[in-house]
Amino acid sequence: MHTNFSHIEKCSAKTLDNFGFGVFRVDSSGNPVYANMFMLKLLGFESLEELQAGVKSSAALQKCFDPQRLSDFIKDSQKTFYEYRWTTKDNRKILLREFGHEVSKNEGTIFYDCVIEDISEKSLIDKLFQDIKSSDYSILKAIPDYILIVTRYGEIVESKNNFDQVFLGKPLSSSVLLKDIFDEEVVNACLTNIASTLQSGESHSFDFIHNLFGVEKYFEARFTIRGHDQALIILRDITQQKIAESQVLKFTEELKQLNSTKDKFFSIIGHDLRSPINGLLSYAEILYEEYDVLSKEEVKEFAGHISEIARTTNSLLNNLLEWSRIQSGKIAYEPQELLPYITVDKISRLLNAVASNKQIRIINQIEPELVCFADSNMLQSIILNLVSNAIKFSNAGGIIEISAVNYNEYVKISVKDYGVGIKEEHLKMLCDSNCTITTLGTAKEKGTGLGLMLCKEFVKMHKGNIWVESDVGNGAVFSFTLQKFDDNIKERKPL
Repeated sequence: MHTNFSHIEKCSAKTLDNFGFGVFRVDSSGNPVYANMFMLKLLGFESLEELQAGVKSSAALQKCFDPQRLSDFIKDSQKTFYEYRWTTKDNRKILLREFGHEVSKNEGTIFYDCVIEDISEKSLIDKLFQDIKSSDYSILKAIPDYILIVTRYGEIVESKNNFDQVFLGKPLSSSVLLKDIFDEEVVNACLTNIASTLQSGESHSFDFIHNLFGVEKYFEARFTIRGHDQALIILRDITQQKIAESQVLKFTEELKQLNSTKDKFFSIIGHDLRSPINGLLSYAEILYEEYDVLSKEEVKEFAGHISEIARTTNSLLNNLLEWSRIQSGKIAYEPQELLPYITVDKISRLLNAVASNKQIRIINQIEPELVCFADSNMLQSIILNLVSNAIKFSNAGGIIEISAVNYNEYVKISVKDYGVGIKEEHLKMLCDSNCTITTLGTAKEKGTGLGLMLCKEFVKMHKGNIWVESDVGNGAVFSFTLQKFDDNIKERKPL
């Protein structure tokens, strides 16, 4: 860089601030009397006054602006510039190239005008290339990265740190291109980053996956300028880092799920289970204390309330126990050849008393010969919860239809009611596997939303799907799929 110092004094402050190098003037006492914006930012200062205060309080900065040091290198006829490690406001060390000129005023005052070029990064790169060209490159041996010198067209000029043996399995021959080693997507990304680096002079980087002799590896590629037509690529294996990041995300998600499970568990115990038990105690105490004055109709009414609460609480406890077993991974999945007709018939008889209270008929429309492949206990739980929900949201005198369709690879079972239906906003929530909702039934029956959550979990374990279709006022249809039984599937081991 050649600088005409005779022109600096004639330049306006605005012109010097837009100059792409640092410019400063220091007097014979070492006090900077001028510094352009580039120089101030380079050293970390906002204004000339702040810089002057910083020089007074910092011995390291005083050495940088030492007029004797500047005078010595300016008068050295062997040097047109001088390289010196400067100290910034935050005590960082940066390597600057100095071009200086002594200025004498009429009054005999001497100033030193200097132009500064930041060569910190350039110095490191130059040192790196000296190591690459050297047969004894101790710095490169100390880092785990693979080093490449590549042209803007993707030709590999030189490599270090065993790159050729690791990526090619043989010594690097002449005229090897990036496309001879990496896939098209990686090559295009490399060429784009090389072009950007050569154009801007700034470093760029990106991550990619590369299959290294059958093993999938993650790499980070960093690009820095080597010359007008060449870039330095530093490849780092970040496979373990990516694996660690994936495990952290997995563990974080598991912790969230555990916290959600814990919150749901305590919510059920603290509210959904305590409330019915309190109601049970209240009715029992009334019967015990006022039995002599209660009419037969009142006794029957209270006994009916106790029966309903006991039945609901029992169902809740069963669901809660099954749900806790799923969360702890202790529930066994043992699929076998099953006849859904028999399962539905069993559940219909079990719920007949509850359905009769609302004059609801349960109709089993499944073909008796239809076969599926499912866990018996889980299938019973799915049918039980779906039919219980259908009873809950059916009007008095309604009907519930349970049907099945035999497809090529699976069996679809549906539970249909003609009750109040489900609002659209609730439908969206029901489709979310992480969301549970509960609403009162047509006879003010209470629930926890746990039954449907169990259905989702059990269907998922069967590798099936569960969904709902509804029209407000016209009922709802809950459907789920199970694997179809055949001789091949019979040989599979339980998960």
